Amino acid sequence: MQKITLLRLRGYREWTESLGPRREHIIQTVQAKIHSALWRYFTSIGALPHHLRYDFSLALTTNIETSRVEEVVKKIKRISPVDVEFCEGAGRTPREAYENCGATPGESEGVSVVAHMDVVDSTAATNKNGPLYVYRLIQQTISAIESGCENLGCLAFYLGGDNIMLLLPDVDAIYQVLKDVGLSVRVGVGVAKKPYNAFVKATRGLDYMRIKGRVGVKVVK
Repeated sequence: MQKITLLRLRGYREWTESLGPRREHIIQTVQAKIHSALWRYFTSIGALPHHLRYDFSLALTTNIETSRVEEVVKKIKRISPVDVEFCEGAGRTPREAYENCGATPGESEGVSVVAHMDVVDSTAATNKNGPLYVYRLIQQTISAIESGCENLGCLAFYLGGDNIMLLLPDVDAIYQVLKDVGLSVRVGVGVAKKPYNAFVKATRGLDYMRIKGRVGVKVVK
């Protein structure tokens, strides 16, 4: 069973509108601070976060006690301009856990499986066609991955550069995901009890593939 924690900044839209029309630089600065805190505090307890709309964020919190999550939420509240609330959901897959947020007990036991993917030769493509071309290519790739993830139960997120993170239900899922990817990619897949440890292992696998100049998947357990 997997566990997902979903965070919501309650009253965020009303706060942004209260700032007046010359507000976007304030909003972007606050969002950056919250995003930084999200990663710092959730990874400190072994969880793996990512923003959604900035007023919503989620974290893979499999094998993380709710009391630890509450501690993190309290810290994020201190820098948020509005209240922060959260729900938890458990499920057989990360997507099912997300869909069950608030409807099922949050505690779960199982292993976390996370993939860290990059696009082969993206630097050369950037030098030739420019960063906007590669950025759009990555966005198209994520859209293709998400289509497959709907059936597999995984979740995909853009990390920046040419990097994509996937929260997977099991190791075999990555091979199904790659059938929808029309690019040469390298993928590290990490398996661990806690989500952030799984991501660290995935990155280790990706680095191995980069050093060896290989294309495909490296699983690190």
